Amino acid sequence: MAIATVARRDFARYDTDVAAMVTSPTLRISVKMLSVSAGGAMFRMDRLSSKVFEDAKFTLEIPGIGRIVANKKWRRDTDLGCKFDLTDQDRLRLADRLEQLFGRAPSKMQLASVNTPRP
Repeated sequence: MAIATVARRDFARYDTDVAAMVTSPTLRISVKMLSVSAGGAMFRMDRLSSKVFEDAKFTLEIPGIGRIVANKKWRRDTDLGCKFDLTDQDRLRLADRLEQLFGRAPSKMQLASVNTPRP
């Protein structure tokens, strides 16, 4: 029998709908950032860009935050998840800045109450 595992998040994740820019040695494209945390981000590319974007390491430029070096962790069609390449100190600063920009993320207790069916 397989045992399901749950990924533990070290930082609050914020759902976003923010335009961002991805720059690599071979390409510069506009993307839509779907979610972000101090650990990384998920973004969506247009279909044409997704066909030519193959770089594993790139820079993600987020308005109000700046440029962050990131490494591709996964990709599904036009969506890509990345992990930020930051020092611990810079990651904590980013966590504070994200909270300023996007507000306090819901607590685990709040999320549980939202996902619990009501009689």
